[in-house]
Amino acid sequence: MSVTFTAAHIPSSAFIISCCCPAAKAAASPHATYDAARAAYPDEPFLAELPGCEYPGRCHPFIIGLDPAGDVPEVNLANSNARRVLDALGLAGELGDLAGSTAAEDFLGRCLIALALEPADEGVPPVQDGSFVDCGRPVGYLQARLSELHALAAWCAAQGRSVSWA
Repeated sequence: MSVTFTAAHIPSSAFIISCCCPAAKAAASPHATYDAARAAYPDEPFLAELPGCEYPGRCHPFIIGLDPAGDVPEVNLANSNARRVLDALGLAGELGDLAGSTAAEDFLGRCLIALALEPADEGVPPVQDGSFVDCGRPVGYLQARLSELHALAAWCAAQGRSVSWA
């Protein structure tokens, strides 16, 4: 399981019919509404040939809402690492909740404070016990992720959006 930090969701500006292949997304024609995209959805989706698809015959098209700001940055962390980061940011919930949101300016400040006050992350060595594997955490991981989250928060602030995670 993982937690993704990104900009708070806002209504889509348009919709495309595509698979997840980047070239197929880029080649897809936008539709102004979901209903228009639904009306254009292929009758036989498993037989649809999507321009730019890297895996023709294997990809399945679906309707994707486009964010008005274009590509929205995101930072994805394993649950255990997300708990550590949220703790450093002072956002760890009492019940270990890994979902929430806050104003971008608040998140920016928390990132700066955590970067200034948290001791250098010495990392955690990997551990294997039978079939259980914990891949550990490399040296400097916390600071690197806090820097990425700071950049995400700056983008969100410039867009007038909150930072959310789930």
